[in-house]
Amino acid sequence: MNENDLPSPQKATVENQQSLSRRAFITTSVLAGGAVVLAAIPIVSTVVLPSLKKGAGKWVDFGKAEKLTDDFSMLSYEFMVKDGWQDLPQRGFVWAKSDDKAGVKIFSSTCSHLACSVIWNKEKGMFLCPCHSGLFDPNGQPAGGPPKKPLTLLPHKIEEGKLMVHITL
Repeated sequence: MNENDLPSPQKATVENQQSLSRRAFITTSVLAGGAVVLAAIPIVSTVVLPSLKKGAGKWVDFGKAEKLTDDFSMLSYEFMVKDGWQDLPQRGFVWAKSDDKAGVKIFSSTCSHLACSVIWNKEKGMFLCPCHSGLFDPNGQPAGGPPKKPLTLLPHKIEEGKLMVHITL
């Protein structure tokens, strides 16, 4: 046996220190990674997840359904919405009409092109979007300008003679 074949005490100590420091590094890395994941859970649930939720809705009472006519009427609404730590007003309007053939129709006032508010023009018998000269026929279908999609027909019901419309938040 040769003297070089024997492990030197100094050589063994350096190798043990290197493996010990690797082990400590890996342990520290795993613990730090776990701490980051645990800290990220409340952040993700508070910040990211609400933005991924589909818009919730609310049934809004617009009063007596018998007040609707055979021409479109603008019905406005306002209610409070919880947004983070604040209660904020949600305001808007819808277009509603009632006739014997088609029953009650409720259209969103939001243009399907760039979300401007559309206005019913009684003389032309069309919905007009002032932002980009969009036109919609009385059934909400695009009739001119840039809009390609129809106006949104909103779900509604009549309960105890009152018109209830589902507004998406």
